[in-house]
This record gives sequence, C-alpha cells and structure tokens, in this order.
Amino acid sequence: MVAAAPCPLLSRVAAHDPRRDPADEREEIRAFVSERAVAEPAARFTDKVGRVPAGPARGWRGRERKAKSCDQCGGDLWVELDDGTPVPCKCRSRRAAKKASNRLRAGNWWYGTSLSFAAPPLAAVSSLARDAVEGLCGEVRRGGTPRGLWILGASDTGKSALCAYIAQRLYPSDDAIAEGTGDLVAHLRWLSAVRGELAVEKRMEKLVDTPLLVLDDVDRPVRSFPPAATLGLRESCASQDLVRLATLIRDRQAAMRPTVVTSRAQPKDCASKLAAITPHDLMRGLLTTVSGEASPFEDFPEYLLGLLDGAMRDVQSACETCELDEDQSAAAAA
Repeated sequence: MVAAAPCPLLSRVAAHDPRRDPADEREEIRAFVSERAVAEPAARFTDKVGRVPAGPARGWRGRERKAKSCDQCGGDLWVELDDGTPVPCKCRSRRAAKKASNRLRAGNWWYGTSLSFAAPPLAAVSSLARDAVEGLCGEVRRGGTPRGLWILGASDTGKSALCAYIAQRLYPSDDAIAEGTGDLVAHLRWLSAVRGELAVEKRMEKLVDTPLLVLDDVDRPVRSFPPAATLGLRESCASQDLVRLATLIRDRQAAMRPTVVTSRAQPKDCASKLAAITPHDLMRGLLTTVSGEASPFEDFPEYLLGLLDGAMRDVQSACETCELDEDQSAAAAA
C-alpha cells in the first residue's frame, strides 16, 4: 500500500491559518484527490473455489475397506447370477459365523444370533448330542426334573454353541441361566468387593433356584472381569471362588435341579485344572507376597481341592456324559 503525500491545505487548517480561501481550498483538495496514488484493496474478489479438496471424498477409508473385503461382491454382500438374479455372497455367511462366534465368546447368550441345528455351527453336531439337548430342553419346559448333561469335546466342536442354543430355547419361559465358569466366579468376586456379601447371596440363590443352570468350560478359570487389585489373580481362581462354586453345585444337587456342564478335560481332571495357578498369576503372587499385600499361596489348601473335586463328582453322577468328536462333527457337516 503506497503512502499518500501530506496535504498542505490540511496542515494550514490544522494551524488555524487566518488567510483561508474556501474556493482555493476546494481546488487544492480536488487536485490532491485526483493526483494521489490509489491504495490496494484489502481483499480481492475472485470467482474461484476457496478450498480445493486435497484427497478423496469423506468416508473413503470405509469404502476402500469395504471394497477390499470381498473380491466377488466388493463388500455389498450380494452378487448377480448370469440371468441377473441377486443371491447372497459367500462372504455373508462367513461374516455371520464370525459375528456369532464373537458374541458367544463374549457371553452374549440371549441376544446373539439365532441358532438352529439346521445351520452352522450346530449343523456339525452329532445326532446323539442333538437328541440329548432337545430332550433336556423339552423336559425342562414341561416342568420336569431330568438328569443333567456333561458335554465333553475339544475346541471348536460346538460346546459353547450348544450352551447358547439351550439358553435361547429356554429364555422366553425363564427356565435357564447360562454362564461361563470363569466369568461367573469373577462376577461373584466383583459383587463381593463392590456391593457386599448380600448381593452375592442373592445371586447365588437365583442360580440355585433356576430350573436349569448351564456352566460352560468348567475346566478353564480364565475370566474377563478385571481384578480389583493390580497384582491380583487374573486367570486363576482363589479359594473363595472355589468355595462359592462348590457350594453352588452342592446346593443344586440337594435341590435336585439339573445342570449342564461343558469341558475339554475329563470330569476327574476338571477340579485340578480349575484350582491350578497359571505362571502369570504365580509371578503376581510372588510380588504380592513380597510387598505384603496378600498371601495367595495360602488360598489353595488341599481340603479346598478335595471339596471342589467332590462337587464335580456329584455333578458327574447326576449327568449323562455326551462326548463331541471332531471326526463325527466333520462327517455330520459333510
């Protein structure tokens, strides 16, 4: 911006010059305005776009991830045949199976995917297990007291899917409660620490009074609830957890109520596996013992292991054993 020269007329007005002539002043002002340099405007007018996009449109990452998810449908979950008929893509069933597996692993028994023996993953279950589960659900719905069921099988043989199926069949009539063993003992521990023993007793009473209790993975103490202490047991069960679990099983056996149990190990080995301390918890136990916070090694005396072993034997005597074989499951699926 060019600075304008000072006007002599203004300087004379500012000095209160008595020799003022209005006509001469107007002429000097006109000449000064016509001869001065024009200042640059502060902002120029332009018809161009103010912001030029530097990348793709909004949401391009999600569209790119969707397009790369499947080579056939491009993430649309539908493909067209030669005659133009739309049919579901194969990736649709894979996504549904993955979502169902994640929900079952998270313990979402009630609002997971709808399970049926005519579709995976229950389509691969043997006919013996299918008849045993259907008979148990029908007897419980009629108000009877059938024998329980102990389901044995390796990983990915459909044990958790069977638990979810039983829970979904008996949920409308409120005749079953399905729990993962590790999550159940962790929840009882959390209730005791946060809400007190009265809340634990109410929860235990509800578990005892339910017509059918489903305990998944009784040989795996892994739990998803966070511990109250930083160095507390995270993957193993403490003595109080073992006592509560054994008390729950004994009370249900005394009330003659059926229980469905699943495990990967044999029934005689479930108690020792459930009461075992993992290496990670062993290191945390050493740290808590040294720091003086707790003495976790005194929480596993032999009588507790015997108490839990006796409870497991009682359940086994009151249950029918049903073993899931991987070869039979593969043959049923074929």
